[in-house]
Amino acid sequence: MVSHDTLLQRLQTEFRVTGTVLSWLRSDLRYWSQFVKLSSHQSPAVNLNVGVPQGSVLGPILFDIYCSPVGDVIAWHGVQYHQYADDSQLHLAMRTDNTSAGLSALAACTSVRLWYMQNSLQLNPDKSEALLVGTSQQLKQA
Repeated sequence: MVSHDTLLQRLQTEFRVTGTVLSWLRSDLRYWSQFVKLSSHQSPAVNLNVGVPQGSVLGPILFDIYCSPVGDVIAWHGVQYHQYADDSQLHLAMRTDNTSAGLSALAACTSVRLWYMQNSLQLNPDKSEALLVGTSQQLKQA
């Protein structure tokens, strides 16, 4: 769950969004609500203080801004990464004669899971996987 307060703080401190743009985003998030409609029946609208609007142009950008600090956690372990709307990919080049050092660095990146938990998010273990790329001879040595 993306906390609106945390998101707005990151917009200010890490991305230097201020003034009219910050006020517009704050207002947009403050009045964000949802309801359920089934046929002619509709539930009362509930104001939300968490989440980003899915299906909107800003939704993926706001989510990336919220998750941006996790990149510092990954980089601290010496691992390269790419972040997408709701996906992070870790990249690490390893030497075949010293795969244990690379695998140890990747294992240490499990602190990323802790960061997500501390920020009210959860990694999906079913979507977490490792891919080793190399020649067939290199892969036999790994």
